[in-house]
Amino acid sequence: MASMKSHATKLVEVRLSALTRVEYTEIVEVPADITDYELEALVDGRYDNVDGGAFYDDPEYWERGTCHAVDCETPDAKPSVIALRTEDGLQVVSADEEREHEDHS
Repeated sequence: MASMKSHATKLVEVRLSALTRVEYTEIVEVPADITDYELEALVDGRYDNVDGGAFYDDPEYWERGTCHAVDCETPDAKPSVIALRTEDGLQVVSADEEREHEDHS
């Protein structure tokens, strides 16, 4: 795949965030005829009273958060990856691999 790299480049910071979830589970014995209102009150009370340290990561939950790119203003910043323009769109390659490839060209 031939790259169509323009000579002028700039550095951008790609900032990615993801929303994850922590959860807590416990077994609670309740009256057999507990009402929905009482269950809701129980849940709300437990949420208010369970220590946050008792929660654990839910590895199944992963949701994209805010993701964007901004011009890099860090002096002497070095890229970790390079986006090359190709016939198929941008191809992201390791900056080290691309430098090594250019050194051998």
